[in-house]
Amino acid sequence: MGAVETVDVAGDGVPLLYGAIVLLALSWITFLMRVGVRVWRKAWGMDDYFMLLGILLFSVTATLCIVCSFHGAGQHPADLPPLTMAKGVKLFYIAEYFYAAGAMFIKISVAVTLLRIATSRRPFEIALWALIGATITTGLVFCIGIANVCHPVSTLWGESEGVCNLQLNTDVSLFFSAIEITTDFSLSILPAVLLWNVQMKGKVKGSVAVMLALASFASCATIVRLKFLTLYSDPGEFIYGTGKIGFWSITEEGIGIIAGSLPALRPLLSLRIRVTTSSNTPGPSSGNAYRSGSRPAPSRLAGGIMLDTLANDDADNSDSDSQRKIMKETQFSVTSTNVNEIRN
Repeated sequence: MGAVETVDVAGDGVPLLYGAIVLLALSWITFLMRVGVRVWRKAWGMDDYFMLLGILLFSVTATLCIVCSFHGAGQHPADLPPLTMAKGVKLFYIAEYFYAAGAMFIKISVAVTLLRIATSRRPFEIALWALIGATITTGLVFCIGIANVCHPVSTLWGESEGVCNLQLNTDVSLFFSAIEITTDFSLSILPAVLLWNVQMKGKVKGSVAVMLALASFASCATIVRLKFLTLYSDPGEFIYGTGKIGFWSITEEGIGIIAGSLPALRPLLSLRIRVTTSSNTPGPSSGNAYRSGSRPAPSRLAGGIMLDTLANDDADNSDSDSQRKIMKETQFSVTSTNVNEIRN
């Protein structure tokens, strides 16, 4: 294709660029925390392998979208050099394959996670396997469909002469998005149904609520994306449509990875930070404090907030209560003895 110059990021390419960078960073942070917790708890499973594949494919998609933003994504063709626009269209076309495969593995990972909860509950297991089958079928249909948009496919970005049916790209994208919306909402609702009658602590319920909210937001991103898929049908607006379509596509997958990884991070809610300080030079009262069984004063942050308050409040209350009861009983015993002596 020859030397291709990049252009300044403008128009819808700006949110595409920064959205890809932010979501790429947040998804990797969340996933690495998930890996750490699963290894720590020795609970690594198939859902983690699927999510690993999903985030690797998402990383390729986001990286291609970042490069596309410097090749005219989200800008009108009249404002772009022909070679630059052709390179942008080609890169985004390649990114579509990675997007479809990544979305498929992310949803399979979430479904496999729910299969762990739905053990021995046959109706839920059937529903989840049906969602997995629908996800795989839809991904294959999408990839086969966009592979036949142009014959030869290089006609799409102007490298060769051929015939294109861009309406096919729109149709398979609409079909893929419709199944994705159904799958996303199903995977958002099923955890609530599975855990409806389960007694959970407030923190656990909070983590489930956050997961459901994020999963629902991912579904909303797919719905918004539907509005712009018709831009695929117009050859003159294809590069312009990549800005909006790309942004909502990576938003959907990035939020999906974060929401799908949150349940694995739940054991972190049970952690307590406990910091104690020791001094090599004992003070005048340090020996007495040690002999009397008192504990060192809890460490504090700069603002005076105790670091070990949550870990020690219950223990402090129980100790002080028990000491007060002992003192009351001792005083009562002494008083009763004095009364007997007076009677005698």
